[in-house]
Amino acid sequence: MNYIAYILLVAVIFGLVALVDFVLGKLFPKSELSKKGQAVRLPRYSFILGILLSVLGLMAVLILSPQRQLALWLGCLVVLGIGVFLLANFFGFAIYYDETSFSYRTLTKKTRLFHYGDITGQRSFVAKSGVNILLYAQGQEIALYSAMQGLRPFLETAFRGWCEATGTDPDSVEQNPDFFSFFPEK
Repeated sequence: MNYIAYILLVAVIFGLVALVDFVLGKLFPKSELSKKGQAVRLPRYSFILGILLSVLGLMAVLILSPQRQLALWLGCLVVLGIGVFLLANFFGFAIYYDETSFSYRTLTKKTRLFHYGDITGQRSFVAKSGVNILLYAQGQEIALYSAMQGLRPFLETAFRGWCEATGTDPDSVEQNPDFFSFFPEK
């Protein structure tokens, strides 16, 4: 009997993952730039942590009795919520780019298309977590950090595109690629 319950629990978990994947696919459709394969994504550990917290939280919520252990059950429900948020944030954030432009979306903002000529500057600063970058374009502030997947190639492509769009000589701009600083300080 216990084996059937475990098999059903695994089936429910896989079903929920498929449902979340389907819903996120509908909520965050891919842009034309995403077909080229060049993207900046959040670090993989946020996806892995989201999966772990979601599965642990879901298992504990299904196994524990809310009548007997209400505080523990509510805590597990919070853990489940945090895991779902991490997964939604991982799938909701993306920067897709090519040689002329990039599209940017987050969990709370719709996809916006920027051309490299729209970039007005950046700020880079070191924190305990690594290098944080604020990229400014069309009055928007795009927050990036060094742990993101594909960040350096994106910034290098954006810098080349910005130099072409603004007619700036790349050698005339002070850069520090080790600190992801490519554009003029704003």
